Amino acid sequence: MLSTFAGMVMAFKVHVNQMKYPIMKKRDSGVAECIYRNEIEKVDEIEKYEKSNMPESGYMTREEYELKSRAKSKKELQEEVKKPNIPKDSNMVYVPQKTFKLVKYNDPIGSPELTLPRKLNFDRQINAQGIISGDKTIMVYPAVYYYAQTDCTSCDLFMIKLDPSLKDTEKVMKANIVQKEEKPLLSTSKDIDEKYIFRTLTPIDFSSDNKRLVIKEKTGHRHDGIWKTELWVYDFETKESRCLPQIRDAIIEYWAQNEGIDFDEKRWDIYPMGFDANDDNRIIVCAYAYTGEVPKFLGTWSIDVNGENSKLEALDGYSFPVSVIGYRLVEDSVKDITEVEFEAKQAKKLEKAEDKKVKEAEKYEKKVRKLEHQRKLQQMDMETLYKIQQRKQDLKQLQKNNSKKPKESVTGIQ
Repeated sequence: MLSTFAGMVMAFKVHVNQMKYPIMKKRDSGVAECIYRNEIEKVDEIEKYEKSNMPESGYMTREEYELKSRAKSKKELQEEVKKPNIPKDSNMVYVPQKTFKLVKYNDPIGSPELTLPRKLNFDRQINAQGIISGDKTIMVYPAVYYYAQTDCTSCDLFMIKLDPSLKDTEKVMKANIVQKEEKPLLSTSKDIDEKYIFRTLTPIDFSSDNKRLVIKEKTGHRHDGIWKTELWVYDFETKESRCLPQIRDAIIEYWAQNEGIDFDEKRWDIYPMGFDANDDNRIIVCAYAYTGEVPKFLGTWSIDVNGENSKLEALDGYSFPVSVIGYRLVEDSVKDITEVEFEAKQAKKLEKAEDKKVKEAEKYEKKVRKLEHQRKLQQMDMETLYKIQQRKQDLKQLQKNNSKKPKESVTGIQ
C-alpha cells in the first residue's frame, strides 16, 4: 500500500512539472516520453538534495544500506578518520595556578638529598628531583627502583637534553622521561639478594664549565640507616664515571695516625659539597663521625677529579668557597586572578570567532550545494529541450524529404 501511495505522489509531481512544456508533447509520443523521463530524473534529484539537507537517519533504502555496509579499503578508512571534536570551555573559574622558577640547586651547599617516600613501595619506581646544568642545556635526574621481593632499592642516573628553542623555565617543565638518553650515566648495583638494602644516587652540582658532575652514592639498610657514602664524578666529554674512594681512605688514615681512631668500629660518613670555587679540578668534602649525640666534625677535605691527591683543607668548621652552578625547578607563586579573568575573556572571544567561522562555512557549503542542485536541474532541462529541438528538426527534415518524393500513378507511370 505504501509503495502504491509513493507511486501516486511521484506521478503527481511529474504531471505538475510537465505542465510547463508545450502542448506538442501530446501529439508526439517520443517528445512526451523524453519529457517524462526528464521529470522522473528531476524528482529523484530533488529528493536526493532534500535528503542531503536532513540529518542521517536509520531509515534508508536497501541500496543505501548496501552502499554503507560494503567493505572499505584501508585508504578509505584513513580518509574517514576525523579529529575528535573536543568542546572548549571558555567559562573559566579562578583556581590558584602555580607558577615556577629556577633557583640554584646546591643551595645551601651540600644540601641535595634523595628521600625514599612510602609511595615508592606501591609505584615500584620514582623519578627524583633533577639538576639542570648551568648553561641550561641538559637535565640529570635519578630514577629509583623498588624490589618488593627483598624490600630493597637500586638507582640509575639519566640525562635529558633540553629544547634550546624554549624559555628556561618552559624547557624544564616540558622535559619528559621519554626524551632521556637510553643508557644511564651511572647505575648502582642491582643485586637484590640481601634484604632491606637501599642504594641511591644523588647529583650534587656541575663544574663551572658544565663538563663534570659530582654525584654521591648512598648505601644503607632500611632498619639500620646509612652505611656509607661514595663519591663519584661524571665527565660529559669522555662519557665516563669515576669513583673516588681515595678520599675515604685519606680520612681514615689521617685520624688513625693522629688520633689513633679505628673507624672500622665507628660510624662516620662524608658529605660532598661540590667543586672548589677556585679550582674546577677539585671537589670539596666534609666528614662527620656519629657519637650518638652531637656529630664530631672530621674536617673539610678536597680531592682532585682523578682521585690522585687528597688534601685536608681545614679541621675547623669555617666555610670553604664552593661553586654553585646547577639549577632546580621550584614553585614561585600563584597566577593573579586578573590574569586568569583576562585569559577567560580572550578565550571566549576566540571561541565565538571560531563558532562564527564554522557557521559561515556551513552556510557557504549549503549555498554551494543549492547552486549546484539548481545548475544540475537546469542542465537536465536544457538537455531535454535540446532533444526536443533535435526531434523537431528531424521531423521537419523527414517531412521535407517525403514532400520531394514523386508520387506514383495508379498505373505506376510517373
